[in-house]
Amino acid sequence: MSAPESELRAAIEAAMRSDAGVQAVLGDPVRLYETRSREAGYPHASWGRAQSQARDGDSVALIEHRLTLDIWCRDDDAGAVTGQLRAALRGLDITLPAGWALLSLIPVYTDVFATKHRRITRGVIRLRALMGRADAA
Repeated sequence: MSAPESELRAAIEAAMRSDAGVQAVLGDPVRLYETRSREAGYPHASWGRAQSQARDGDSVALIEHRLTLDIWCRDDDAGAVTGQLRAALRGLDITLPAGWALLSLIPVYTDVFATKHRRITRGVIRLRALMGRADAA
């Protein structure tokens, strides 16, 4: 992952860890992991696939990021947990490093899946973020 993508994800994580809505769903401290943790308490979240694409315009560098957040639930209503987390993500206060501006952060897709374990369900939230940086022209 390049620097802008890493900085965006770190900023999203920092905002999630301090947000009361996220804490209400994923606990305090927030159970958010780089990869799925089978030892973690439920519900918890982990990062999945990430994609980035340049969307440059006249004298502006734009990067579109698509991030996947996996939500793991045991005996919980995964749809309700995912819905609460999606609502919290819409209202996060994200602070990026100097030079970058977060133009939008939108949960664009949500789904819930059964797993091979009867008691565990997986929710997915795909986030679309657009970051901009003014060119030094």
